[in-house]
Amino acid sequence: MNWPTAPLGELCEMDRQGVRPDASEASLLPFLGVENVEAGSGAINLNTGKRVGSQKSTSFRFDERHVLYGKLRPYLNKVATPEFAGRCSTELVPLRPRVGVDREYLGHLLRRKQTVDHAMLSVTGARMPRTDMKALFLLPVPIPPLEEQRRIVGILNRAAKIERLKKRAQERLREFIPALFVKMFGDPAENPMGWEMRVLGNLCEMDRNTLKPSDPGASELRFVGVENVDSGTGAFNFETHSRVGEQKSTAFLFDERHVLYGKLRPYLNKVATPDFVGKCSTELVPLLPRNGVNRVFLAELLRQEETVAYVMKSVTGSRMPRTDMNSLLSMPVPVPPLAHQLQFAEIADAAQTIAQMTGTDSVTASMLSEALMSQFLLCN
Repeated sequence: MNWPTAPLGELCEMDRQGVRPDASEASLLPFLGVENVEAGSGAINLNTGKRVGSQKSTSFRFDERHVLYGKLRPYLNKVATPEFAGRCSTELVPLRPRVGVDREYLGHLLRRKQTVDHAMLSVTGARMPRTDMKALFLLPVPIPPLEEQRRIVGILNRAAKIERLKKRAQERLREFIPALFVKMFGDPAENPMGWEMRVLGNLCEMDRNTLKPSDPGASELRFVGVENVDSGTGAFNFETHSRVGEQKSTAFLFDERHVLYGKLRPYLNKVATPDFVGKCSTELVPLLPRNGVNRVFLAELLRQEETVAYVMKSVTGSRMPRTDMNSLLSMPVPVPPLAHQLQFAEIADAAQTIAQMTGTDSVTASMLSEALMSQFLLCN
């Protein structure tokens, strides 16, 4: 059904009530920065740490009536609907819905892909792009009756709940597999079980088979960038924002035999075991395990905190630190028998399967949400 439409600015207004850092009320209100809002979902986490100077700048007051819109780097899609009163960074704009507009409906409108794309067309600033709020408010949006808005919100919220359950399973997996590794093999730095010690370069080799954009079949292969690999678990996420030009650069070819090691900002701990043939950014190094080495074991060895700490001692570059691959491959590591590695891989794979059991439901929910967005939240 085609609902009446109006510019977004007719559904809400900016409510920027400033709070000075030296005001008596400032210390009584929790502070919310852009980094405290999760991209996509809008979930709020106040335990991520505070930016330097966050308590020294003017902030905006908000409460349970507002939608907080993240205007810094709008492609990150940070839109929150807080359930408490507080104050926020000026990079979060408090929006107050007008009469007849459901607050969560407004939040979903701001998070939809069409709104993000529209915001990106008029951003200001190259290094730190920000939404032009005047241009954003000109975007035509549908306005169904209030009860219909609430019905739409209910369906979208149920879909979001399934997504949260899937994420929680991934978080448990993030904790379980490293703990299983230490339980079965011990701390790699101490090698309490007395496994044979070898340098990492004896366990694998760099397999940097380059692929140019003009090579036959190159355009048909799925591209993997560092941002598509989840920190810690190595799960792939192809819904993330890609940098301009990635698909036009020389890439590395990989397949199901490889471990992809993220050498850019190694503290992010991005190591993946793909189950498909593709091409990847040159910031991801395809490592090919040698005989007697299981790739699931190798991947988890690379993810261990001790490995990350070892790598960080010899990174190159200050602004964009990268792993010194020669240093990494010279690192001494314990190597248990292949039978033990295979046992670990079997349990780890089973855990991965369990963690992904909500995947089908999640896809269904996402499809439902997308269909609903297309039907009710798009303007023809």
